[in-house]
Amino acid sequence: MIYGVGMLDSALLWDYASAILQNEFLDMVLKVVEGIRVSEENIAMDVIRDVGPAGEFITHEHTYENFRRLSHPTLMNRDTRENWEAAGSPDIVDVAYEKSLDIIENYKPEPRPENVQKELDRIYTDFEKAVEERKAEKVA
Repeated sequence: MIYGVGMLDSALLWDYASAILQNEFLDMVLKVVEGIRVSEENIAMDVIRDVGPAGEFITHEHTYENFRRLSHPTLMNRDTRENWEAAGSPDIVDVAYEKSLDIIENYKPEPRPENVQKELDRIYTDFEKAVEERKAEKVA
């Protein structure tokens, strides 16, 4: 059950690394749910003919140009074990905490368009007014 990205312990806790990890997992799930688009480019019959029986596609230019469209994790290390170990065997939770701290320290959101901010302000004002009206009704 997905009840809140980053939430732990029946939603009593929220964890930065958990949120970053779950965001990556959800991206992968959404990619699978999206399905496989069938098109001339995706099927690449010319590549299948070019590679031929018992050939391999990994080193083919078409594979190199297109494989990143399928999945692009930012936390999971898809390198070889030797390269992962040579990099210090970074733990994925530590990587997630590092990424969360980087976001907290460096992320600069683009300002909302003025009309969007005005609409949000209007919605909030209407909500506050409705709350005050309900309070007044209960008192009366």
